[in-house]
Amino acid sequence: MQTCRKQAETVRKSLRYVTNRKQLPQAGTNNNYANGLLLLALALFTAMDASAGSRSDSVYRCLDKAIAESDIYIARHESKINGLKKQLGATRSAADRYDIEFKLYEAYRAFINDSALVYLQRAIKSADKTGNAGAANKCRALAAFQCSTSGMYKESLDLLNTVDRNALGQDNIVEYYMAWHHLYDQLGFYSKVECLKQVYETKAELYADSLLAVADKNSPIYLQTMENRMYDRGDYRAALRYNDKWLKLNGDNPEGFAIIAFYRFLDCKMLGEEDEWTYWLAMSSLYDVRNATMDQASMWELANHFYSTGDKERAYNYINFAWKCADRFHTRVRSEQILPAFSAINDIYRTSITRTNHYLRILLAAISLLALLMFAILVYVNKQRKRLASARNELSRKNRQLTDLNADMKTTLDNLDQTNRQLTATGDRLNDAIAGLDESNRVKEKYIGLFLRQCSSYIDKMDRMRKETLSMLKNKRYNELYEIMRPYNFRNREQKELFEIFDSTFIRLFPTFVDEFNRLLKPEFRIHLTDTSRLNTDIRIFALIRLGIDDSSKIAEFLHYSVNTIYNYRARIKSGAACDRDQFEDYVKEIGIPRKSLGSGEKSRCRPSEENQE
Repeated sequence: MQTCRKQAETVRKSLRYVTNRKQLPQAGTNNNYANGLLLLALALFTAMDASAGSRSDSVYRCLDKAIAESDIYIARHESKINGLKKQLGATRSAADRYDIEFKLYEAYRAFINDSALVYLQRAIKSADKTGNAGAANKCRALAAFQCSTSGMYKESLDLLNTVDRNALGQDNIVEYYMAWHHLYDQLGFYSKVECLKQVYETKAELYADSLLAVADKNSPIYLQTMENRMYDRGDYRAALRYNDKWLKLNGDNPEGFAIIAFYRFLDCKMLGEEDEWTYWLAMSSLYDVRNATMDQASMWELANHFYSTGDKERAYNYINFAWKCADRFHTRVRSEQILPAFSAINDIYRTSITRTNHYLRILLAAISLLALLMFAILVYVNKQRKRLASARNELSRKNRQLTDLNADMKTTLDNLDQTNRQLTATGDRLNDAIAGLDESNRVKEKYIGLFLRQCSSYIDKMDRMRKETLSMLKNKRYNELYEIMRPYNFRNREQKELFEIFDSTFIRLFPTFVDEFNRLLKPEFRIHLTDTSRLNTDIRIFALIRLGIDDSSKIAEFLHYSVNTIYNYRARIKSGAACDRDQFEDYVKEIGIPRKSLGSGEKSRCRPSEENQE
């Protein structure tokens, strides 16, 4: 249902005024909790980075949770009331009883209307006993206000007529004018007789003027009255400015915040600011629930809003909660105000439930049919599954046979592959052996030719020397012979000549030997020849090893060194090897031999890394 200005006016006119006396904090809580609630509210409505829609949604979730926990808030409030009642039972002083009875009135004022009136009457009696006429008349004015709030206008008028205005004093006169203004404001709003309506409204304005004249301009009652006046005149921006001041003045009072938020909702609604008024209406409802306020209007206004937007579930929950609160507050006027909305929302909700149940029955029937169909499908599928299982088993058996055959074939192929690799390796080793034999034969041929030429040269030299010696002996040239033979070092000359022939022949046979030999050594141990046509002793030793002469005694005999010297040469060179020193001489023997491949059983050659190679 779409709420209108008339309905908003009904709510606003029926709302209680905030008295000058500071409201009680929420029952069962301390001031820190109230402060925390207020800070939460202020943080919510001042957060500029959040959208209004998301703010309202957040408050709705908090409100739903608060309604679910409303029994806790009510229990806390009742606990506070019971504590005051215990204090009252233990108090004998009339003045102290007045204070406690007045506190009980404040606790019941928005909780249970009848109890609020009862404790106001008791407070009047206690004030009369103490001779405090001002307090007694103040309570009569407040009782009149409570009666007009609940629709008891005759009782309110009778009570106000008993108030001694002169006994009120400056502090309590505000409550007196407030009660008169509220009574005539209500009578003017609900009156159907036009002439009386105008009279009531005029009197309400006069009492409002009187109230404003005596009230502190920074008091809640003054700001509330001014906001009402601006609202009635249609100046909603001005009304909102007074609400801003009222909100700032309220401080840490959570009960006062609920009323201020409701008035702010009315102002924003008349300004057409939907995002704002929905937010403030939700905030007012939230604080009413947390304050255990039973005399509330914001909740059923919020229910109307959700009803108009189509959220029937929330509308029903909120109006149902508002109805329970009105029933606890126990006033006829509140029940009459809520009843139309409650009936409409309840009827629509029940219609929706009936329609939903109808759809559910149809859905249940459809599900039942689907279940039968599924059962038939399952029976069919089960039969097919058994057939498939049988075929799968047969296929599995065939697959196992194929797997076994494949395994046998794989084993055979692996064996053939292994045999082929072995044959290939054997062929490679045979080729290497043949290449080695060819190389060995070539070297042997070269050195046999060299040996024959050298032997022939030595024979010719010996023959010439024999002839010359015989000639000198025959001619008795002994002294000349002695002079010739004495300085002649035959061994050194022939050895030098032999080494020259050996070096030149070896270099022709193995032109890359020196370079490859150096690659087997670390850089700091490599040998650099000044004359590339001659070998030094280190190279000659390993040249002989390359030719197959690896016996140190034979090498020593050829080079005319001791065996120990040859051994030391070999050890020193091998200590600078860039690879495994135990395999070093094997690598030397392979220099100059072409190798096509390495067999699977042959040792892998250890070659120095690229960074060690020149």
